[in-house]
Amino acid sequence: MKINAAGGLFSGYRTSGAGGKKAGVSSPLAGRANSDQVTLSKQVLAVVQMQNRLRAIEQANENAKNSPEAQALESMRKAMKTMKACSKIAARIRAGDRVPLKDLRYLMKHDMRAYLLAMAARRPKEDPKKWDSAIPKEKQEHTQAAEYASGETDSVSASPDCEGSSEMSSDGGASGGSGAESSGGDA
Repeated sequence: MKINAAGGLFSGYRTSGAGGKKAGVSSPLAGRANSDQVTLSKQVLAVVQMQNRLRAIEQANENAKNSPEAQALESMRKAMKTMKACSKIAARIRAGDRVPLKDLRYLMKHDMRAYLLAMAARRPKEDPKKWDSAIPKEKQEHTQAAEYASGETDSVSASPDCEGSSEMSSDGGASGGSGAESSGGDA
């Protein structure tokens, strides 16, 4: 296929002699029967070239997403996000503040060493701050769906003695509940 970008006739097209028709040629299209010819204006040619460039860029992006380097980068990004949440939870525990039970479980699951160090370095507070969850929202939804699918229940909230509050206080005990805990003495 031959393309003429100038918008004019292809330079290889021959017209018949001086006055018009040759005796051997029956029609003006007979000379072009061997090949196709497309005539495009400069604007259409620019649009087609731009579309080709866009397709090439999209293909390069898709290849880059599937490359081993991109996959390694994505896994490192997820690991850093988990480490950031774990360090935030551990810092709250060390400060002696109240942390939601699901945050404690998250810390134990993802970084047991940080959990143990935070519990060992915990400082009691007279007025501990009550924190909301530090776990990223997408992780919370994923964890809740996994727990629901596996049939796990929260042992603290499933207990009939508990009133629904399940948090860790600075002294290491779970806060909330019915208050029926004994403080040492005769039973």
